[in-house]
Amino acid sequence: MMTSIPLFRLTSLLLLLFPVLIHAVNVIGSIKPNNVLQSLTLLPPSMTVSLSGANLADSRTSHIYSNGAFKFQDVKPGSYLLEVNCRTHLFPSLRVDVSTDGLVEVYGTFRGNEWDNKGERKPHPIDISPVKGSDFYIVREGFNPMKLLSNPMILIAIVAIGGMTLMPKMVENMDPETRAEFEKQQQNSVLSGAQNNPLQSFDMAGYLAGSSSKTQPKSGNGSKRK
Repeated sequence: MMTSIPLFRLTSLLLLLFPVLIHAVNVIGSIKPNNVLQSLTLLPPSMTVSLSGANLADSRTSHIYSNGAFKFQDVKPGSYLLEVNCRTHLFPSLRVDVSTDGLVEVYGTFRGNEWDNKGERKPHPIDISPVKGSDFYIVREGFNPMKLLSNPMILIAIVAIGGMTLMPKMVENMDPETRAEFEKQQQNSVLSGAQNNPLQSFDMAGYLAGSSSKTQPKSGNGSKRK
């Protein structure tokens, strides 16, 4: 009877610790270099790996060791999104599923994808490499004359300058009769435009003074007395 009491207590203690042992799951992985990332020394010190769950309290962040390894301890059962936060390189996103029996399953995923749609199965521990470098600046294009000539305003200016340059030479090459007729037409067009312009006979000063230049009142010396 005396030996059964400690055995009962030990069994009860193991039953209490059993859920804790089940929940004590570690998600581990490492950053691997490739043709995009030649060496891990090129990664910035501010680089981190985040494991985000549906519950904000279950989300966490891990820094990267010098050998590229990262580790999340005591991860509860659930589904998580693993992302690498780096300002110099872009890494793929991964889905991490932790079951109640301690099994860790990793799948490829991306933002905007339906969560039930699992991608390619990945091994655990996780090996993740960058897909490309981050480009924060737009490379300024050099001077391109062909692109400049494609501007409509530039084309109009070139045509206008060409017309002004070639017109006198075309007039000089005309025969005398055609040239005389052309000059006559030019003069008539200028004179007709000046005659038909109503602003030529408009008296601005008189209009502003309140009187008209066409009709001016005549002042008499006085009325005649009979």
